[in-house]
Amino acid sequence: MNAREQTTSVSLSVFAGRLLIIVLIFGLALLMQLRGDAGYSERELLSLWALVVAGFSLTVIYGLLAAYAGGLGLPLVELAGDGLLISGLVYCTGGARSLFGFLYLIWIVHAAIRSGARAAIVTSASATLVFGLMVFGTAEGWLPVFDSSGVASPAELLRAMGTHTLAFVAVAMLAHRFAREVEVGQDELYELGEIHQRIVDNVSSGLLTVSQAQRITSFNREAERITGYSSKDVIGWPLGDLFPDLAASETLGAGAGPVREVAEDAGDGGLARGQIRFCNREQEELCLGFSLSTLSDEEGQPEGSVLIFQDLTRVLQLEEELRRSERLSAVGQLAAGLAHEIRNPLASLSGAIELLASDLPEVDPNSRRLMRIVQRETGRLDRLVSSFLSYAGPGPVQREQVVLNELLEELGQLLESGECPAARVYLELSPELCVFGNPDQLRQVFWNLVLNAVEAGGADNEIRVRGAHVAAEEADGSPMVEVEISDQGEGIPAEILERVFEPFFTTKPKGTGLGLATVHRVVEAHGGQLLLKSRSGEGTSVRVRLPAAPL
Repeated sequence: MNAREQTTSVSLSVFAGRLLIIVLIFGLALLMQLRGDAGYSERELLSLWALVVAGFSLTVIYGLLAAYAGGLGLPLVELAGDGLLISGLVYCTGGARSLFGFLYLIWIVHAAIRSGARAAIVTSASATLVFGLMVFGTAEGWLPVFDSSGVASPAELLRAMGTHTLAFVAVAMLAHRFAREVEVGQDELYELGEIHQRIVDNVSSGLLTVSQAQRITSFNREAERITGYSSKDVIGWPLGDLFPDLAASETLGAGAGPVREVAEDAGDGGLARGQIRFCNREQEELCLGFSLSTLSDEEGQPEGSVLIFQDLTRVLQLEEELRRSERLSAVGQLAAGLAHEIRNPLASLSGAIELLASDLPEVDPNSRRLMRIVQRETGRLDRLVSSFLSYAGPGPVQREQVVLNELLEELGQLLESGECPAARVYLELSPELCVFGNPDQLRQVFWNLVLNAVEAGGADNEIRVRGAHVAAEEADGSPMVEVEISDQGEGIPAEILERVFEPFFTTKPKGTGLGLATVHRVVEAHGGQLLLKSRSGEGTSVRVRLPAAPL
């Protein structure tokens, strides 16, 4: 609760107490009005009614200011108004003989509570001064006397002044001490709260707490970063609104109270662990690992739950990339061995057919047609073997500075003028996209990706190639250059999305299944990342991230 909210809350709570006192004064005035034979003058009664009206008016004004103005600056206004009201009441009800002098004591205590120890001293001095002026002013005759019984005797005035002054000072001292202790306690609580908040905000995991009603009650800074929501957005939300999969998880039970069920049923002190899928505010799908435990009060009774979670998306991606690399490495070694074993007899076969064709010029047309078929198929097989070797061992990367702007613009021109004249390729490149790498291998990477994008779309397909710099904090600690190639094709079905980089996997009738596998190997050899995003019917986006070269 901030200072504005705290001031508003205190002002509203004081409203009820002040209203009660005004009602008592109202009752007194009404009683005096009804007992017309008690000797009260008309001026006394009118003064009391005026004070009742003023008291009600001030109370309503305070309440409106507290509710609609936030209560800022209100304590000083209240103290001044209350002091004037109390002084008027004491003056109109007999001054030194008034039964309402005790209200000054309440005023002093109220000042200490609302505005601190210094305010108690100031209000005590003010009460003494005003009461003294009231007493001696009526005694000296320069203030009119409202009391129908006349002016009190000098001894009575001195006794009233002395007792009231001692009471004011004593209460002020006690209120001052109490206010100082409260201030010290509040400072300590504030410091503890700040330390607690800093600890929670610096935890490297997302952390939130929920009440027994399954509503979020706190949300730390890492939770804000992972989910994309600020704490102001989600405080008060049902947990299921933020984590639908968590609420529906069988691990957590079904129904309206999944958190409670896990806290009661799980072992290890009410601790449960698991993984869930989650879409953040930017609609990016993440995999979160979580642990859920019971939040207990000082008596050990459960009052909610604590949920700690981490974004495991990148970790799982790295694990999958490692498994894929191991599989591809094994397949690559096998492919390389087979390719070498096939290539030698294939070269002999191709050479023998060429010799036969040249030595037998008079061969019949049917035999010549068969020879051409053999030559064509041996050529196709040789190209396939070359693809095997290219995939199995792209060779050592001879690094040099490569300006991707020039390379990508050249590919776009080749597509439009030669390979795919109908292709519509749009380049959106930031200036000076420089990387370290082998220009021939990188050209092969982007050529394969752009060709796949062209072949994936129909007549209205647009290929967009975007290039941009990626800051170090967004790219695992080192600056990168990202090239995104996206199309408007049919997309890749979810069931085969994880297999597109596997060797020999293809959906094309005449494909070898080595194009994207080779792309993946080359990008990995350059220390880069290959990120694929596709949904059936919505097109495909491939992002290639490569280490940036210093400019």
